[in-house]
Amino acid sequence: MKVEQQIEYEAQSDAEAIQVARSRLGRDAVILSSRPVKVGGVLGMFRRNALWVTAGILVPEKEDYQSESRDRMVAFQHLLEVRKAIGGGAGGEPADRRTEAAQTSAFTPHQVQTASLAPPANVVSQVYGANSPVKRAPLESLVSKDVDEIKEILTKVLLRLDKNDDESMGDKLDENVRKLLGVDVEKNVAIELVEEYRRSPGGRKFEKWLASKIPVMGSDSVRALGGRKILFAGPTGVGKTTSIAKIAASQSLWAERRVVLMTADTYRIAAVEQLRTYAKILGVPIEITADPKEISGALKKHRDADLILLDTAGRSHYDDGRLAKLRILHDAFKPDAVHLVMASNVKYRDMLGIIDRMGIVPLSAILFTKLDETASYGTILNVLKDFSLPASFFTNGQNVPNDIEVARGDYFVDLLFSNSATEREN
Repeated sequence: MKVEQQIEYEAQSDAEAIQVARSRLGRDAVILSSRPVKVGGVLGMFRRNALWVTAGILVPEKEDYQSESRDRMVAFQHLLEVRKAIGGGAGGEPADRRTEAAQTSAFTPHQVQTASLAPPANVVSQVYGANSPVKRAPLESLVSKDVDEIKEILTKVLLRLDKNDDESMGDKLDENVRKLLGVDVEKNVAIELVEEYRRSPGGRKFEKWLASKIPVMGSDSVRALGGRKILFAGPTGVGKTTSIAKIAASQSLWAERRVVLMTADTYRIAAVEQLRTYAKILGVPIEITADPKEISGALKKHRDADLILLDTAGRSHYDDGRLAKLRILHDAFKPDAVHLVMASNVKYRDMLGIIDRMGIVPLSAILFTKLDETASYGTILNVLKDFSLPASFFTNGQNVPNDIEVARGDYFVDLLFSNSATEREN
């Protein structure tokens, strides 16, 4: 990505910063950074607070831009085809709800495959089709995670990594340790896992045992989401909006839940338009909240919704100001669960930094994206082992509503050792 048409200016608020950027640069304007400054006054007195804003347009390299545009158009087209196949129409109007008795019968894999979709949506139907839209109590034990605990774990992990940098591998490592090291699992994590495996009863193969140790949010999509009001947070470019669209599509189309999309990502206008397009295709309402004060009214308006998904602006985990506003947004929305969205092709130390900084809000789970853009998944295992944060979903492509899986231990271990010669038990 590169920045074009960069401008700097003074603004009184975030809302004004967005308005000025859009009026001067167009709908694709992005707020690159902003910092508080003191302006005006006389002899250093009576100065007022303002924001010094840098805005611009982020433009991918030519080949990346063409690929991204093509992927997005394909995703929209596939979702339109799914909508048509189940009787929703081409215009995105909501289909009539089935009777209460019919709602217990989900859209089956066979029906999806015979709808002439390309590619078939049977993967998503298998994941979401059997789920009952039952309202569940908030997972308080996850939502109330202490931020200080994450920082304490992070400190220990960084000390351990610094120590390991100077240690040799040795020549007498266990075969399973070597196997884990071969897929980029951190050395101490690998040794701890294998030692725990040796102490475990039952005589299961290592891969089978490891699958049972992967912490996951839930066995189905309802449990994996963790409640009714869900907030998604994460750095820029990790795929939050697309992931939310996938979840919204599966929940509204297969589980027939009343879904509402909300977005506070008003910094990048194109992101709003993308989510609005998905909402139109799905026939679900969308609320755009430029100010956290607007959230209360939006929630009252949709008090009968089964599921409310809030998209937030991508934030650099080094931007203290934006992170503080994430906390304000969280307190206004009062989510049942917060999903940290992270790309799986990021280095382990960078993941640690993201968790540390995004831990300004109580995190419930991690949604890992872009599994199709890496061949090494050991960093995911490092994070899941070091932090008591479960995985909620895995995404592995741009196709909506496909290319998303409820996180499962056996699915992840298959990916972890997919390039090895290991044969797992059935």
